[in-house]
Amino acid sequence: MKHIILTLIFTIFFSQKSFSQVEKVEFELEKTPFKMSLNSGFYKSRLSGASERENSFRNFSIFAQVYFPFKRSLDKPENFSQSCSASSFFDRLFTVSPVAVFHLTEKGGNALGMGQELSFKIAKKTFLKSQLALVWVESNSQKNDGLQSGLNFHHFWHFCSYINSNTYLSIGYNHISNGKIFSKEIGCLFDMMVVGIAHSFSK
Repeated sequence: MKHIILTLIFTIFFSQKSFSQVEKVEFELEKTPFKMSLNSGFYKSRLSGASERENSFRNFSIFAQVYFPFKRSLDKPENFSQSCSASSFFDRLFTVSPVAVFHLTEKGGNALGMGQELSFKIAKKTFLKSQLALVWVESNSQKNDGLQSGLNFHHFWHFCSYINSNTYLSIGYNHISNGKIFSKEIGCLFDMMVVGIAHSFSK
């Protein structure tokens, strides 16, 4: 019986047929055209003293992002020879892009900073993106919009789907807080449901 089990294990885990071929990929630095995104949605404040309305997703906010003109990309070698302006090209298997962000609530609270976006290809036109930025927040302490002045982290997770080679629509979630890293006191506690559009101004 032991011999049969060992034979099965060997066949499953060590047979060459049981392994798919490993594909070669390359990691390159690419120059990119001007790209920006506009995002809007409804947010809530989780700071103490928030009213019932302030603590629900019934408050409006927007934020814009501008991408730096370069990114680190991982993809199959043959895909790097493909023109990025081709109508069939959408993005790489994986990218790291620096980004600047400006955030504004309807109560005047705002945040400005820089960070990085990680992008993972899920399907031909669909991507999962994760952003983390360090922002400086300015907020009126008399108005509870979930923001408090000082350094905070701006987190943004979203799914996007391209409608053409230059433009995609996205849906996601945004969270702003200090993580008690820059101060032992609670900073921002801001949550937002987001829809957005991004466009790359390539020729």
